[in-house]
Amino acid sequence: MKIVDKTSSMGARGFSCAIGAVFAIVLGATSAFAHSFLVDATPSSKEHVAGPPKTVKLRFGGGVEPPYSKITIETPDGKILGEGNIGVPEKPRELSVNAPELAPGKYIVRYRVLSSDGHIVEGNYEFTVDAK
Repeated sequence: MKIVDKTSSMGARGFSCAIGAVFAIVLGATSAFAHSFLVDATPSSKEHVAGPPKTVKLRFGGGVEPPYSKITIETPDGKILGEGNIGVPEKPRELSVNAPELAPGKYIVRYRVLSSDGHIVEGNYEFTVDAK
């Protein structure tokens, strides 16, 4: 009669399951961080600029798809003054929009971008053009 040690095979299976769980956690965390969240903006949030900017540039944590993305520059009451989605292949994480001549006052930048990973990310922030 042959005696089989089931504890070693159970230990191997348990070890394999533990390794699989670790990979699932790591891969899940990696995909969560792949979304293109806003990491930098010019002008930045709450910034007071001395003169009106010529462009608004946004940099994201991951790649974005310009044809399916949009940035708007708006007044506090919601009037859209400028919109666009200028991207360049050399900088796949950046989008910009040309700004019209902005008078002194507060402005809202809204963005809705399609991340390269297929997720839509949207948000907004304010900046102020100071009077001279």
